[in-house]
Amino acid sequence: MKTMLELLIRLQELRDCCERAAHNPQLTGSEKAAVFCFKNLVRDCLPAEVLIHYDRLRKAEPELLECPEVFAMAVLVSTYRRLSPRQRRRLVNHFATPPRVRSGCTGHTAAQPACGCGRQVGATCRQLVLHS
Repeated sequence: MKTMLELLIRLQELRDCCERAAHNPQLTGSEKAAVFCFKNLVRDCLPAEVLIHYDRLRKAEPELLECPEVFAMAVLVSTYRRLSPRQRRRLVNHFATPPRVRSGCTGHTAAQPACGCGRQVGATCRQLVLHS
């Protein structure tokens, strides 16, 4: 959720930056396009459910736009409240870091009797973990 909060804050800041860039006659078209492209990249990182509430709150509650942190929290709370328990778990896990696989193996070949992982044919346990 922290990553999503940071992305929402960044999206709000980029939206303001895009508005300023659009009205700045000193910027070239490609410089303006770069700002809009970066904003779209940040939008694409967020789940669709969150973007729906982001767009809705941006129009419905303009006073929240004064503070990007408060606005981002309002978007997340609004999104979370309207989701089912299953969708909430999916939202919370959207940016979750997968747990590291720890095998107590030191990289010896699986054909050696000291390896307890049960792998076969000479591949090392470390190679199998890295490629799986």
